Amino acid sequence: MINIEENLRKYNITIPKANKPVANYSPYVKTENLLFISGQIPIVDGKMLFTGKVNKDVEIPSAVKAAELCMLNSFAILKDAIQNNLNLVRKCVKINVFINSDDLFINQPEVADGASNLITKIMSPNSDHARSAVSVNSLPKNATVEIDSVFEIAFEK
Repeated sequence: MINIEENLRKYNITIPKANKPVANYSPYVKTENLLFISGQIPIVDGKMLFTGKVNKDVEIPSAVKAAELCMLNSFAILKDAIQNNLNLVRKCVKINVFINSDDLFINQPEVADGASNLITKIMSPNSDHARSAVSVNSLPKNATVEIDSVFEIAFEK
């Protein structure tokens, strides 16, 4: 059984306050037992922390940190969507990691591991998730990374 609150304490992880959408979309959509979280970029307190293309403007270690921050922001939206009741979370089903990079970049899995490693810590022992990691030509606000995600939730009836 997952104990997210205990894992957060164990790894000294703080889920930030959820960011407002940067355009006209919902931060999340609920279905029967799934929560789809819109793409999250590496913003803290309204400030973009990681911008530019990996392999040109940004080194891989910074891109990994950007991916981790995007995932933290996803958890912030998740927490809001379930009114702070993290006991409702069953698992992270899938994440899509979009990496703003130059044409020669081939280390997408390494960058995406920033998000996956965070999921592993927070969701242990039920941390398995599917993942895609792709390079893109650009991202909103020149973000280095953007991540969207899907979580399985035990919504209260």
